[in-house]
Amino acid sequence: MQETKFIIYGEFIRPNGHQMYDALSYIAETREEAIATCKRLNPHFHITTIKVDESEPEVVRLQPLR
Repeated sequence: MQETKFIIYGEFIRPNGHQMYDALSYIAETREEAIATCKRLNPHFHITTIKVDESEPEVVRLQPLR
């Protein structure tokens, strides 16, 4: 089971006419799961493009207190 980070680009179109472009990120096993989660959580978001984020995760290193 490998999870992938998907970046979903699109536009929020609210019922009151307000429009805003945005990019939302979801971690899921498949592209279809990421799309389903996006649609469930953001029903006014119209998807235009989906990309896989291939960047390396940031590693947080603990530092001793002085």
